[in-house]
Amino acid sequence: MTTGPPHAATTAHRAPFRGGAAHRLAPAFWVLVLLSGVSALATDMYLPALPALGADLATGAVGTQLTLTAFLVGLAGGQLALGPVSDAVGRRPLLLAGPLVFLLASVVCTVAPTVEVLVVARFVQGVAGAAGAVCARAVVGDVHRGDEAASRYALLMAIGLLGPVVAPAVGAVVVAAGGWRATFALLVVVGLVQLLGVWRAVPESLPVEERQHGSARATLARMADLLVDRRFRAHVVVACLATVGFFSYIGGSSLVLQDVYGIAPSTYALVFATNGVAMASASFAVTRLVRRWRPVVLRRAGLVLATTSSVLLLATSLLAGPLGADGGVPPFALVWVLLAGLTGGMGLVLPMGLALAQEAGRRSRGTASALGGGLAFSCGAVVIPLTGALSTASVVPMAALMAVGLGAALVASRWAPA
Repeated sequence: MTTGPPHAATTAHRAPFRGGAAHRLAPAFWVLVLLSGVSALATDMYLPALPALGADLATGAVGTQLTLTAFLVGLAGGQLALGPVSDAVGRRPLLLAGPLVFLLASVVCTVAPTVEVLVVARFVQGVAGAAGAVCARAVVGDVHRGDEAASRYALLMAIGLLGPVVAPAVGAVVVAAGGWRATFALLVVVGLVQLLGVWRAVPESLPVEERQHGSARATLARMADLLVDRRFRAHVVVACLATVGFFSYIGGSSLVLQDVYGIAPSTYALVFATNGVAMASASFAVTRLVRRWRPVVLRRAGLVLATTSSVLLLATSLLAGPLGADGGVPPFALVWVLLAGLTGGMGLVLPMGLALAQEAGRRSRGTASALGGGLAFSCGAVVIPLTGALSTASVVPMAALMAVGLGAALVASRWAPA
């Protein structure tokens, strides 16, 4: 890989941006990390408990995966709806309301008597989590520009990715001690910490003079303006396709690996944690690499790694033997390594894709954050139940979905402008 030429969008704005009174007090970065990482905490921590959840609520693989899908649909829809609102009213009102509702929804999840109640509560939890996630990204764009913003996005994601590393292990311990409901009780505490953190350490970052009209017509006009922008649209398409591949792993790996290989929840937590380390390490590396290589180059490198790992997983799964036959699955160690390759690649793809989309949509930062995150999560939410619906008795369906999504993202990235 060779050093690319400086990208015009960043060379003009290498220093952090401080514009207006709202920027005199910098937001506490740890609070932004917690807000943007809520999706990882609210999904990964209870992944080891999915089989137990299904047994307790008398539902199958599709039903348990719907509790994931409902959260992600809420997260996606909430971003699409609330991101543009933050461009009109500012970031802080939503940053306060989101954690409060997240806390209350987590209480309902903790006591849910049926899978239907849990699905509804998870949807509300997702919408509430979206407020913090979409506004946290917009706050970074409010305060920083160019290479500094790209580095901050990477750092935001890298630290946030420690959540998937720690969450399954914590979830396994919590489930062993108090059952799957205890994971949601812990999320009640997370919501409270978010709320207190925003109240004390995150001032308003969007000056009044930069706010935009909040009517539905004006919001739709901002969305349309960004979506007809070829540069912004191309980055969002790549993000959506990559998310399809990545969420096939997120939603399918717990059931597939435990069903196919018979591993314990604690072993799955170890697999997920080590893969999360690979992803977080790549994102930490990006905070320095972005000073030498353009974000579009780093994203493409990540897509190559993730796609290659997915295709190799599919090929080895097909070559291992007849589906469902004893021994007709690839060695567990090989699957583990290839999944780590996938997550390592996504550690480059996700932060650089976010930086590229936010830079392209800088004129409406909250709306750009909404479309970039909301549309990608929508695609992920749609694909999650497919693994359970197709089969959890083989690695093939999950590997095929991963390879198709990431392969398409790699092809699409070749036509995405820098």
